[in-house]
Amino acid sequence: MFRVKKGSSLLQFLKEKTPLSGREIKRALENGACRLNGKIERFGSAKVAEGDRVTFHPTKKVPEGTLQVLYQDPTLTLFNKPAGTVSAPEKGHYLVHRLDKGTSGVLLMARTLPIKKDLEALFKKREVNKIYIALVKGAPKKEKGTIENTLGKKGSFHGQTLYGSTPNGQKAITHYKVLSKTKGYALLELHPETGRTHQLRVHLSELGHPILGDFLYGRECTFPKEIDRLCLHAYRLSFVHPKTGKKIQATAPLPKLFKMF
Repeated sequence: MFRVKKGSSLLQFLKEKTPLSGREIKRALENGACRLNGKIERFGSAKVAEGDRVTFHPTKKVPEGTLQVLYQDPTLTLFNKPAGTVSAPEKGHYLVHRLDKGTSGVLLMARTLPIKKDLEALFKKREVNKIYIALVKGAPKKEKGTIENTLGKKGSFHGQTLYGSTPNGQKAITHYKVLSKTKGYALLELHPETGRTHQLRVHLSELGHPILGDFLYGRECTFPKEIDRLCLHAYRLSFVHPKTGKKIQATAPLPKLFKMF
């Protein structure tokens, strides 16, 4: 823990206290590695004053070859990506799609370039079935429903691009179902029919139920102190193998944090 002796920005303070570069510090902040006076602070532009308490524990990069394998054959692999890590190809693999850094769960990679192109075509044709689990603030009035709008860029917040409903945006469709409710929170199953940037995060925020730990689209909310990550998990991915015709399906176990509420 550091004790602030003179006011400055959080980024400048951490630059002086750690050997990390500004970019590395920003990434760590985005991953929830810093607490300012006991509360998670994700923005380097935040002001710190004399007497403030700063704790900083940057997450180490996941070493190549350590991702849990959920399914593998000679042409492709389905991995379980931890929250707080970027979608990066494992050795001998090619990325087919991406998950946000804060999102955990099933990530598909191809083992050959021809299969990579075939799998990308499946995503483009919406022939990949994706199921996500999200822990949200409050609970939708309807037990299940569909959110549909057009999404596009709407500005920025502390250097991060914001997306939202725009007249000229791309069509975005998400189906949801309430799995369980507890006081003030709900666990939802999400089926995105389209795959727009930040689609699930924006849709739930605009529905009035932001994902816990979403400090971009739920920045006006107060989250429980236990929440140190984006509570969005890519739970299941399934599709028909483009070469063999076999149905492929992988499920990533739900993180413990999701079971606390």
